[in-house]
Amino acid sequence: KMGHHLETIEDMAQQERRKHKKKKKNKKGAAAAEEQHEQDEKEESSELSMEHDETETIFEHGGNDDDDTLPTLPSADDVKNRMTNVVSSLQNSFRSIRGSEPTPELFESIPVQAYDSTMPLSSLAQVIISTPTRVLLNCFDPSTASAVRDAVRDTAGKNLKNLNPQLDEQDKSTIIVPMPRPSAETRKNVVKELNKMTEVAKMRIRRIRRGAQDVVKRGKDGKMEGVSKDDAFRVGKEIDGVTEEMGKMLDEEIDGV
Repeated sequence: KMGHHLETIEDMAQQERRKHKKKKKNKKGAAAAEEQHEQDEKEESSELSMEHDETETIFEHGGNDDDDTLPTLPSADDVKNRMTNVVSSLQNSFRSIRGSEPTPELFESIPVQAYDSTMPLSSLAQVIISTPTRVLLNCFDPSTASAVRDAVRDTAGKNLKNLNPQLDEQDKSTIIVPMPRPSAETRKNVVKELNKMTEVAKMRIRRIRRGAQDVVKRGKDGKMEGVSKDDAFRVGKEIDGVTEEMGKMLDEEIDGV
């Protein structure tokens, strides 16, 4: 009987251990799911912020099997123009800090859940700076107005406290966003966000350089008919010079905030 009793106790202990392991496994599973969800959100945000990369990093060099054009190296001027567009976009965003006034760029990249997908606000509404303390969002489709309003409140509100966008009572396709005068804390939060935007801009510039240098490398390797290796090395140096110049401009922008 004593042996049977001990076996029963051991069985109960094993059951408790199995329950404990199952609980730990469930907790780990929930934690993993939460981590994956956060990662998906980060990737989704990254996709929105890098949405221009596909076109700005492609350099047509010709010389393909399906065309008769001679291969060409990317020009430093073309590379500079593409990089300048990146810098200009960032400068427009920075004006909201230096002038203490809102700009469309503060709103245009806000992710909005609409039409069963995530879209940048600029695809759904026009941003109008009515006054330094009043922004209007004119939705192209009135049915998305509520989603746009919620996205502005939840996303922009992280950097601009007390942001309370409201649907216009007379025009349901328009959202009115009263803009508070920036406090020191608000400015600090926005500057933090602009630092992130600067890093994205630097990444875009690096990708433009890489796209151009991938073509240049073909010339350096003697794989572009009619293009000398000397020309390829020269263009490669010019592109690196432009990249360095644009990098300094970005550093000056963030230092001036």
